[in-house]
Amino acid sequence: MNKNTNKAVVDAIIDRIPQNIKPVVYLMDNLDINKDSAYRRIKGSIPFTFNELIKLSNDLDFSLDNIVKNRSHVNCKNAAEVSNLFSSEDMIVERLDMYYHLKKRYLKDIHRYRSIVSLNKYHIFFILKYDSLFKFYYYNWIYQMSDLPIHFSFSELELPEQISIMRRKLASVAYEYNDSDLILDPNFFSNLIRNIQYYYKRGLLSNDELALFKDELYDLIAHLESIFRKGTNETGAKTYSYLSTISIDTNIVQMNYKDAITTMTWYNPIYPVFTYEVYENVIYLKWLESLKKFSALITKSNYGLIADFIKKQLLLIRNLEDYRDNYETDGCPVE
Repeated sequence: MNKNTNKAVVDAIIDRIPQNIKPVVYLMDNLDINKDSAYRRIKGSIPFTFNELIKLSNDLDFSLDNIVKNRSHVNCKNAAEVSNLFSSEDMIVERLDMYYHLKKRYLKDIHRYRSIVSLNKYHIFFILKYDSLFKFYYYNWIYQMSDLPIHFSFSELELPEQISIMRRKLASVAYEYNDSDLILDPNFFSNLIRNIQYYYKRGLLSNDELALFKDELYDLIAHLESIFRKGTNETGAKTYSYLSTISIDTNIVQMNYKDAITTMTWYNPIYPVFTYEVYENVIYLKWLESLKKFSALITKSNYGLIADFIKKQLLLIRNLEDYRDNYETDGCPVE
């Protein structure tokens, strides 16, 4: 987005913010970003994300189409220029910061916050306290999104200080869970295991690093098993866990907070698509509830199903070095 177009967008936003509210405060409250991020958007040093613009256009009643139509030079080239303003590191820092402020906002009234979650792969909130898995989360992202040497190994990566700081901040609030329904894909860990295996097969992960992954994955499995058996997490929040018998399409988190409802859909590990429109959220909720028809409630029950699920995950971890050799075409481990 060139300077003229970006200025037109910023002007349209500021013009429609109520005069009794400071623009920075409005953006902080409505986009769940910090003061520095709000200032940078107003000054045009970084652009608003697409999801932020959609939310603001709905809240403030202005048309993005009209702005674009008045700027005939907006094209794919300009869209590429927008993406170049963000480094892969900036993207993660911004997301971690957004998650932190979002979670902190809900913690003010955690008892009125409830969520329903479907997971077909691991989520960042599962791995914040694990050094190697979190570092791998970052490594996998920048390896795919940045122009790194093809033989850039895991051991060569050092976590930027900004990301380490944001990780600690997010971890300080991430495990203050709310009551939730959790629906898990039967092959929940397969995505992470396959990613680790890919880099190991290419020689970008060492045996020692693989051993650290195993230790952390074993601990994560033990944590999940505890939630299944007790029906609560370490903070005492109730978690009703379901094990799906069919494949789940993607990670979806729907949050009900006071009178508001928001859905986040993850098509990539970093940037979820936010849905605020009431009708679409109702459809998402109906879809999430429908998954329970093909799932078994395992909270404080169905110990046989829990044991089978845990056993499969432990087998994946134990045979991590030979993962592909120990899998059939249906994705289930060969015992």
